[in-house]
Amino acid sequence: MVRVLALVGVVFAAGCSNPCADICAPMAEYARDCGMSVSAGDVKTCRDSHAGEVSTEQADVCREFSDPQKMREWWTCDDIAENMTGAQ
Repeated sequence: MVRVLALVGVVFAAGCSNPCADICAPMAEYARDCGMSVSAGDVKTCRDSHAGEVSTEQADVCREFSDPQKMREWWTCDDIAENMTGAQ
């Protein structure tokens, strides 16, 4: 759970064209698998909201959790729902 909370902070503090922006698409796919409605526009908004530089540590965390299997191992559908709600 601590890793989930840390990642949420990293994801929302991250930048575009970096591993943290790249997590938006797999997160959206997982959300869809959980029965949530996520549009292409939502993914674009996510990526756009993460414009900027990220630290090496942030990039490493985002790379680790952008793998769909790793994401499913660490995050539940409830975590994704909370993350999606917190992003709005």
